[in-house]
Amino acid sequence: MKIIAIDTSTENCSVALLNEDSITFKSEVAPQKHAEIVLEMLDTILKESSISKDDLDGLVLGIGPGSFTGVRIAASTVQGLALGLNLKVAKITSLEALAIEAVSKASASYVVSSIDARMGEVYIAVYKVDGSALTLLSEEKVLKPEDAVAHLNQFVGDSENVVCAGSGVDLLKKAGMKDYPKQADFPQAQFLLNKGAELFSLGKVVDPEEALPLYVRNEVTWKKVSEQ
Repeated sequence: MKIIAIDTSTENCSVALLNEDSITFKSEVAPQKHAEIVLEMLDTILKESSISKDDLDGLVLGIGPGSFTGVRIAASTVQGLALGLNLKVAKITSLEALAIEAVSKASASYVVSSIDARMGEVYIAVYKVDGSALTLLSEEKVLKPEDAVAHLNQFVGDSENVVCAGSGVDLLKKAGMKDYPKQADFPQAQFLLNKGAELFSLGKVVDPEEALPLYVRNEVTWKKVSEQ
């Protein structure tokens, strides 16, 4: 397959191409510049790989959670490409992208992925590792760091075989999480590619209009006045 993956959910902007068995990627920490550079990154990768957009078989979207503006940039970019090229989209959370990278660098029984959600909170997901497979143990959440530590401890318990990834990890450590090894800072599009190809092979893909961001904060912390 030839598929492009895009993740702009954090300060990092990344684009990656799976061209049969070869992976090419561009990544840059560029706060507030994602909209300016994401298509340039895409065009550069395609040119370096000597393929055109018309050669693509599908797209992979890092849906977040993360910066509201960031996840919207990735979603709008992927939707536009998918509509123009009549392609399907595989959706993968940015927290899972972090977990995939972490287990590619170190063996572990559990992975804790966390992204700084600002406003004194973190996005968090905990995964059980079984070989190369990751199982999400609870839905993605946005919590205060001390609550996130209590949440992850429910799953990892006393296990020392834990790795972490993401910009929220330092906040978790300050809130009392054990000093587990940190394997990555930001989600990277190249770690979406193999899982994306798997989703395409299983038919677990969506039409462009369904390639929407994951807004965990809306579901967890935003309340109507009547509910407060």
